[in-house]
Amino acid sequence: MAKREEYIDKEKKEKGKKLFGIFPAQYPREILWAMNVLPVEIWDPPLEVIHANAHLQPYICSVVRLGLELILQGKCEGLDGFLFPHTCDSIQNLSSIVSDYLGVKKPCYFFYHPKSPYQDSSRVYYLEQLKGLVARLEKQLGPLDSSQLKHRVQQGQEVARVLKQLYDLRVQGELEASNADFYRVVRRGEYLSPDDFLPLLEEFLAAAKGSAQGGPAVIMSGVLPNPKEILTLLDELGVRIAHDDLLNCSRRLLVPPSRADDPFEALTESYFAMPPCTTKDSSVSERVDDLLAKVEQSNAKGVIFYMVKFCEPELFDVPQLTGELRKRGVATLLIDCELNQNLSGQLATRVEAFFEMIS
Repeated sequence: MAKREEYIDKEKKEKGKKLFGIFPAQYPREILWAMNVLPVEIWDPPLEVIHANAHLQPYICSVVRLGLELILQGKCEGLDGFLFPHTCDSIQNLSSIVSDYLGVKKPCYFFYHPKSPYQDSSRVYYLEQLKGLVARLEKQLGPLDSSQLKHRVQQGQEVARVLKQLYDLRVQGELEASNADFYRVVRRGEYLSPDDFLPLLEEFLAAAKGSAQGGPAVIMSGVLPNPKEILTLLDELGVRIAHDDLLNCSRRLLVPPSRADDPFEALTESYFAMPPCTTKDSSVSERVDDLLAKVEQSNAKGVIFYMVKFCEPELFDVPQLTGELRKRGVATLLIDCELNQNLSGQLATRVEAFFEMIS
């Protein structure tokens, strides 16, 4: 498989696809696939922040800071547009900076999904958001082929099905892959076309079946598994991430299939069937129940809350989540770090101490 930059460039030049930069987290990627767009998600580009600090408050998370830096360094010139989901206030602020103040001469699209508690009107609203996005995209990309959308929705459900198989095997201790290898493969879905991502997942599934390492199992919660050194450290200690509650991974990827024939209805059902998440304003009680279910299913010995520094939606829930889990006898570890930073000796020592405790 080609490297990310090479793959993206090839999709544009050889297959004539439009490239859209997508900011986190949840968005109807099937619509973009159906309109010959390759969504390229922007989470944690490996950059030194040079220019972005002049535009942002010092307490803005590094997901936003690195995304803006990517644009300011001119590394998005090959893109044909941006999509900003209404994930949090910081992403909303970023969308205004990019679309209104930087003079970026690229179309900027916005997607506003409803927040819980949901009502009957929430479903109507989400359907209108989907169709409204299509109407705006058609002005740039041409008419949407309904049969192509139906095909892409089915393909998205197939991707979710194979991902669930991988997660289920990991929960059962029947996936031989390391933590680092597992997330390396899963995160390729951030830029691969489903035509390439699905075969990659199926190949990985076939190759990785087997008995997992015998160390203690944990759940990882947070935004995304970065810096990746944490995964390497857990592998070295023999700690297995048996399940996750990561925004970047299970919270948006593990979606049950829809029986709806209409693709817009299917996309709507998928959104409301997603696991509880801070970006959907899910209640703390829902999140506690979801974490406890994961702990029970996987026989995990603890939960690692792996936070991106200054991520307010996540950090608001953490005190209540850790408190409730400890009441139920579940060990917790809170790690708060910037993206792409080196794993310090202090953090490594804390992880090792947690490993000794749950062992």
